[in-house]
Amino acid sequence: MPKTRHTAEEKFVILEKLRHSGIGMCTFSKQCGVNRTTLKSWQDLYARDGLEGLQRPPRSKHYTALLKHAAVLAYQTGEGSLAELTIRFGLRSSKQLRDWISRYNGGKPLTASPSRKQVPTMSRKTTFEERIEVVEYVTKDKHSYAEAAEHFQISYQQARSWVLKAKDGGYEALKDNRGHRKAEANLSETDKLKLEVRQLKAELRDKELIEAFAKKLLELQHKG
Repeated sequence: MPKTRHTAEEKFVILEKLRHSGIGMCTFSKQCGVNRTTLKSWQDLYARDGLEGLQRPPRSKHYTALLKHAAVLAYQTGEGSLAELTIRFGLRSSKQLRDWISRYNGGKPLTASPSRKQVPTMSRKTTFEERIEVVEYVTKDKHSYAEAAEHFQISYQQARSWVLKAKDGGYEALKDNRGHRKAEANLSETDKLKLEVRQLKAELRDKELIEAFAKKLLELQHKG
């Protein structure tokens, strides 16, 4: 059975044998028992990062929403294959890029990778306006739930719950309907309309900014 995990040193030795073998990658792949795609990935990582690129990747690596959008945009505009853009944007595998493309095409947001920093776990009481600010901090400013929890000193669960509620039912769904905050539960039609307009503006601004920054990043990469 072929070995499924190799150390960085073993990968380097295999690449050196391939380089001096004088045979094609397909033939060498069959001889050494390593998938051709894997070999090519090792080659690209070594060319980009040296021996460090052959190290086993950490369990999680954080990518910004801007980088994700730039990578997806580059693929959709035909600037390279999945493998080429994986190397260009410093990703560990083309599967990451495929997943981002799938999310983008499915209308799902490309948010920053979650942070492992400790965040508050206890819930606290908040106002209606604070909940809206938390949602916009995540959806408009592209922060993670963990970052929102730390910034507003709320729990991770609160941040996630409010974002999902706003996504499904708009900002009005963030009202406190437990009975002791009547001012929140009884919004006028004008107030409801204002909330809808505010949410639409946030969503439009988010889309425009992300696309603009992604295009700018691509332009800077081309100049470099």
